Amino acid sequence: MPGCVLRVGGVNFRPEEFLKDSALVPCQIFSRGERKAEGRAWATSGFNVVVSEASGENFTAQLRDSVGFLQKHREELERLRAHAGVEDLSLDFGVREAGGFYQSFFVPSNLVALAGSLGLGLELTVYREANG
Repeated sequence: MPGCVLRVGGVNFRPEEFLKDSALVPCQIFSRGERKAEGRAWATSGFNVVVSEASGENFTAQLRDSVGFLQKHREELERLRAHAGVEDLSLDFGVREAGGFYQSFFVPSNLVALAGSLGLGLELTVYREANG
């Protein structure tokens, strides 16, 4: 299960144009109209970058890794935010469902402030245990 991923996209974004002289290393590049899954196509063009390899059970490590990533790549992320066609920037945290009555995830203010200053949204994707 993935840890945290930077997601970048836009209808008129050209990811290859940005990435040709970028220090960011994508784990996925996609183009608008390209097949996404059976019967579905990408609505935007963009790319994803692994921010944290920490598992879905280790949200604290994902948070720590994300702060480090944003600090390290701050100038590159500012350049990305200003790049033509970029509409959506977010950090997507992949977490595993723990079961029980409820689940909550605390995102510390330093990460919220840093992400906000770079125009990044925060997203939590909760993965369920496969029934076998």
